[in-house]
Amino acid sequence: MTEEKTTIVPEQSPVMQQIGMLNLRINDFMRELNSTIKALLAENDALKKENAELKAKPKETPKTR
Repeated sequence: MTEEKTTIVPEQSPVMQQIGMLNLRINDFMRELNSTIKALLAENDALKKENAELKAKPKETPKTR
């Protein structure tokens, strides 16, 4: 005869469940924040490059009549 092992999983308290949910929300928030910061940095780099290109162009002087 074989012995069956039963694993008893203790029930989580409501407080621990709420902490788990909070951790998931914080992780989601941090992931979104990280992607937003990456997008902002990429946009900032593109604007810096565009600004440098515009500064490098010779300025046109308006013609007077």
